Amino acid sequence: MSAKNSGKMLVLVAACVCILGGIVRADKAQLLQKLSADFEIRLTDVTIVEALDKIGQKAGVKLALSDEAVWKLPYGEATRLSVTLQGPLADSLTEMLNAFFMRYAVGEEGVTIYPREELDHILGTPTTKQLELLRALYTEPIEVYLRDDVQQSINAALGQKVLISPIGVLAELNNLLRQLAGIEPIYAPDPRRPPPPRGIVKAREPEPNEPEPAEFVLPTPVTVVQLLSQVVIGRDSSETRWYISGIDLPGQMPEVRVVHSTLFAELKLDQTIDVSYKEESLDRIFRALTSRAGLVLVAGPGGTWLAESKVSASMQNVKIRQAINSIADMVGAECSVERDGRVLLGLHGPPKSKDERQSTGTLAPDGYVGKISIPMEGGKYFLEFMLRQSDLPKELSTLRDEAIRDVLGESAREAKLKEAIKAIKD
Repeated sequence: MSAKNSGKMLVLVAACVCILGGIVRADKAQLLQKLSADFEIRLTDVTIVEALDKIGQKAGVKLALSDEAVWKLPYGEATRLSVTLQGPLADSLTEMLNAFFMRYAVGEEGVTIYPREELDHILGTPTTKQLELLRALYTEPIEVYLRDDVQQSINAALGQKVLISPIGVLAELNNLLRQLAGIEPIYAPDPRRPPPPRGIVKAREPEPNEPEPAEFVLPTPVTVVQLLSQVVIGRDSSETRWYISGIDLPGQMPEVRVVHSTLFAELKLDQTIDVSYKEESLDRIFRALTSRAGLVLVAGPGGTWLAESKVSASMQNVKIRQAINSIADMVGAECSVERDGRVLLGLHGPPKSKDERQSTGTLAPDGYVGKISIPMEGGKYFLEFMLRQSDLPKELSTLRDEAIRDVLGESAREAKLKEAIKAIKD
């Protein structure tokens, strides 16, 4: 090929790239224009998928839930809502999604829904009660401080009883509220803590022999989340995390637990998920899994195999760490989770081929195989505990496997008998 022809080809390729880029920008600009337009619709008792479909059809915009959003909705795609949208679609859509702590992102072909970072304070799929409490923690301010009774001060602001644990955290929260009320804080000696601030400005000087007030109206109301952000677990507040524990039993008091970031990372890896991938690249799979746990994937040398290798996998009711390790084992990779939040992934040789993966068996997640139900209060309600394969004693696991083989064998014999009878009749 001559230099002249080569030059023409380069110009042509560059022109094609510019044209495609212009189309993408035009599509996104059109989407943004539709989102800024006035929009009105009323929906009653529909699933969130139906709502997005109806809104999208009327607005001419493709709206879709991401896998992460489905996971973080109380009932997944079956979550129901009633909503009235009126005004600019972007504003109305934001308000609708705020109810579930969701956000949207405008892509090249449509709008995708993702969880907001506030949902990190709820491990796994949230319940409706957990979402309501999370909203209150962020929005309901403490306006009145009951002297040295921080738990009651918080409960009064939230309008419900909420346990803050561990107990030692209450002392820190109490000091913070005392400072806001203009009272000298109480400090326990701890070398890890910064020294107490000096020159606390009191609300006013008490009169002689005046009894100390039991209540203080805070000059600056503060939310529980703002207080929790100042709590120190470890060396400084950047190592502190908090989450809403499960509200599973009838009458169970909600609990906000404050923990070190290292423990929180372990708890996030123990979240239960359902995943299904069909001929997806390992890069996308591992990044999706690590993202759900708030971790960062780091591939070893020659990490191109992650993008080049494709696998199919389906797992239900497994922990994130189990899913990561199962898929890593499936392709012959080594995986380790570091304390700093990185997931290191590497190969000592070429990844297993599809035939090799099939010969070594498919993924075998530790799924549920049974359930124990314990009647409470004379059968008014039951405590139920799900059993995984790994929970079974060796003898019971062997007995279960034998029973499954017997059932499958009996089914096979019945099928053969039916075929024989059919052949005789024919």
